[in-house]
Amino acid sequence: MTKIEEIEYSFNPRLSVPNYETYLSDSKLKAKIAENNLIGKTDIKYGKAALQKLDVFHKNNASNLPIHIFIHGGYWRALDKSYHTHMAIPFVEKQICFFNINYGLCPKVKLSEIKNQIIEAILWIYRHAAKFKANNQNIVISGHSAGAHLASLMLSVDWKKYGLNNAFLKGIALVSGIYETERVLDLDINKEIGLTKEEAKKNDPHRMTPKIIIPTIISYGEKEPELWKKQSIDYMNFLNKNRFNCKEIICKNDNHFSLIDTLSNYEHLLVKKMVNLSYNKK
Repeated sequence: MTKIEEIEYSFNPRLSVPNYETYLSDSKLKAKIAENNLIGKTDIKYGKAALQKLDVFHKNNASNLPIHIFIHGGYWRALDKSYHTHMAIPFVEKQICFFNINYGLCPKVKLSEIKNQIIEAILWIYRHAAKFKANNQNIVISGHSAGAHLASLMLSVDWKKYGLNNAFLKGIALVSGIYETERVLDLDINKEIGLTKEEAKKNDPHRMTPKIIIPTIISYGEKEPELWKKQSIDYMNFLNKNRFNCKEIICKNDNHFSLIDTLSNYEHLLVKKMVNLSYNKK
């Protein structure tokens, strides 16, 4: 394998997991079954763009529910919330109101616009939480892959500008993120993403000083390429230098795509710790 091939392999999960389509098909099926069994509403519009929709799932006859917001991956240019609905199950069972959000995709929209849509989604959830008997002062955010990157950008948002007190965010879980945005410029996959140098720099979380310090989980799969895992480790070190105290969770036997189903398994340490963020437990 040449150096270029190694970089492509390391930074494109679809190359490092040859049977990724099987994992995605299985996740889509499990997600559909979960949607049929969960209580909630789907495809609620939170913005003007076509893909600005979200799903919400929660227990009936409950009140003051903590909120968990999940952001899907797909390298900013693929997938949607319908692959991840089964993730709601352990959260709903633990009396948490689970929001699963969609957003516009590259190259039709720029990465900065996607970031703005995520902010819009969080603001919409904050302002409409009472409709779902949920507590907008207890919100946790998580994301997988590109979703982890988008979630990481929320740490540097000036929420006071939107009339929110920073205390509403209680924690964040970043699972197998793509944090080296400028690296993407040299990858073959950028032909699909259309990321420019300006956009890559503007949305590099390493270039942003966090405005809030909250309990943070950094996680990734044991079977992922070393250079991909290093992104999470490097970003964790960056946060820790900014006074965070991140908890690192390595998911044994998981690759990039098996992590989607792992996130639906309450027996897994990662999910337990993600749930605990809503209840201020370690």
